[in-house]
Amino acid sequence: MNIEQLVKNMGGLANVFGGLFVAIAYSLHPHHQTPDVIASQFWLGIHILFALSLLFGTFGLIAVFQQHIKHSRLSGFIGFVLAVTSLIGIFGLNFYEAFINPVLAHEAPEFVMQYGAGTRIGLVSYLFPLSGVLFLVGYSLLCIDILHADTLNRRAVQFTLLGTLVFGIGLSGFFPMLIVQIGSVLFGSGLISLGVAIIKKQEA
Repeated sequence: MNIEQLVKNMGGLANVFGGLFVAIAYSLHPHHQTPDVIASQFWLGIHILFALSLLFGTFGLIAVFQQHIKHSRLSGFIGFVLAVTSLIGIFGLNFYEAFINPVLAHEAPEFVMQYGAGTRIGLVSYLFPLSGVLFLVGYSLLCIDILHADTLNRRAVQFTLLGTLVFGIGLSGFFPMLIVQIGSVLFGSGLISLGVAIIKKQEA
């Protein structure tokens, strides 16, 4: 195995782990965001897992686009850029949720009672939904472009697109956590399928 194949296989594995972690993190995510819940070790563990899913997801996204780049249209490239930007934006909020808000929940529970997990604080109340829109548009454009060029396993890409739509809509804040959890499982499964497809492509 040469270095190029190794890098591509690592990119495939990044999608597998990213998909697995995001599905687990949101499936176990508490429905209530009270100070007691946010201050718990369980809350910390879930959000560390989600942070890992974002890191692996970013590397996995780069691997997906690397497989597609020679056939990408402008819309696919824009989708890739928007998707990466969305993961970076979401990571910023998740850092707050994992490492800052639990301290506030313990020291100043009244603050957490007012602002919850942090999505209602100042500019964050606008930036987090914006990140969700970038996620929805970015992954959708990229998946549609890949389907048009037929550069990766179609079923894996279609599953990722379906997961993107359900997950993105769920994260809009207008739907219950159950929709977000279903979307995360669909999206995570799509990423896992993409990762496996990338690895198998190197073995062919």
